[in-house]
Amino acid sequence: MRKDSVLAYIKEYAKTQPDTLAVCELRKTVTYEQYFMNIRKMAAVLMSAGIQKDEHVILKCTQNINYLTIFTALQYMGALPIPVEKATMPERMTEIGAQVEAKTLISDAEAEGMRFFSAKELEKQMAEAEPADCGLPKAQSRSMILFTTGTTGRSKGVVVRHINDVAVAENVIGGTHMRSHNVEIIPMPLNHAYGLRRYQSDMVNGGTVCLMDGMVFVGTLWKLMEKYQASSMALSPASLGMIFKLSGDRIADYESRLDYIQIGSAPLVEADKQHLLSLMPNTRLYNFYGASEAGCSCILDFNSSDDKPGCIGRPTVNSVIRFTDENGNTVRPEDVSEEKPALLSWGGDIVMEGYYNDPEMTKETLDNGYVRTKDLAYLDAEGRCILVGRMDDIINYGGSKISPAEVEDCARGYTGITDCAYSAKPDPITGEVPVMLVIPGENYEEQELMEYLSARLEAYKLPKQIYEVTVLPKTFKGTILRKEVRKMLDQF
Repeated sequence: MRKDSVLAYIKEYAKTQPDTLAVCELRKTVTYEQYFMNIRKMAAVLMSAGIQKDEHVILKCTQNINYLTIFTALQYMGALPIPVEKATMPERMTEIGAQVEAKTLISDAEAEGMRFFSAKELEKQMAEAEPADCGLPKAQSRSMILFTTGTTGRSKGVVVRHINDVAVAENVIGGTHMRSHNVEIIPMPLNHAYGLRRYQSDMVNGGTVCLMDGMVFVGTLWKLMEKYQASSMALSPASLGMIFKLSGDRIADYESRLDYIQIGSAPLVEADKQHLLSLMPNTRLYNFYGASEAGCSCILDFNSSDDKPGCIGRPTVNSVIRFTDENGNTVRPEDVSEEKPALLSWGGDIVMEGYYNDPEMTKETLDNGYVRTKDLAYLDAEGRCILVGRMDDIINYGGSKISPAEVEDCARGYTGITDCAYSAKPDPITGEVPVMLVIPGENYEEQELMEYLSARLEAYKLPKQIYEVTVLPKTFKGTILRKEVRKMLDQF
């Protein structure tokens, strides 16, 4: 039976499997019994410091056991944690505090206008404190406020409820076929949805989380693997790239031990994907589709037959899929196809409450409990969700709709280029014509590229012009900036 909160699972496991390791660092561990006791003690310290129920508290992520203890203790006593990045400057802390009406900061440095508590001092006080007895949070009560930044760069406070945490955790557990007593290494920031929700999934499952502070000291990864016999990892494309760069193919030594590797938060570089597949032929390799607003909506094992162009996997257990037209009208899944894709929306218990103090943005994003996206997609005959592209990105060439992502994915299979961007230029007859920007490799030949594409794509999808460039405009996550690409085309 589902419990109301992640905290309820931690409390349960403190009784039923007290000696199982809950959270580990390289030189520090806590069992479930110790972890829940420390959470209760920390809650007592926070309450004696004057922090009130329902108070908003900004908590700087330090990527360690003490951070998670404070985070969970705030939830236990009924306050609302607002985790922020470890590199956040004091001035930015003050800005965030004003945005989310938080006047208390737990960090390593003070911020103007905020009541300050040192995380290290709180840890010292916890050791001598008597444990508090608080009621467990209810499913519909608020769990935290997560900060997310879209392509506009505007920071939004995503209000998450405890039921969302548990529902997303169940999605991850079911989607990865997570076994009991899973031991997972998480180097991802625990103030972001990806890292935090992987931790929560292991807590709901009664497993063990091994913490790393990024991948700069990659040797720590292998030490954690050996010390705790880890059976899974949660990585980003960047951290996977660091592993390859700093440790070569060493990850292959653990192929028989690792049940799965999760990779999320940004697109995976195709070369790294193929290299990982060659090293880990028997390991489940997962990519996720989701957002802070609705986590782990789809999951794809790209080391399986499900991996195909545009596929984001299958909807997870607590995800409710809906298709709409451009006017927001619901379209039946059976009426949606590759030729007639529709806009994706996601519903269910995974969906956020809304954006904090931003009813306009909330109304724009939520529609009757569904998170709207601008992704055009359809379900294939096997129930897999196939992305065609972003509604704003689709090219209309003489009445035929073309997804830039589909053509780009195909073109990247040609070894003569290192990257590409598919776009369009205005045309007086057809409205617009498809073109492509490429970053040439050592053996690039335009004619070879066109022959490669012609063998794999319909004729109307072929670029009418190909332009060579040295760089493509992208976000820090590696997403192509389509508007900037169109501006680049003005020079040709």
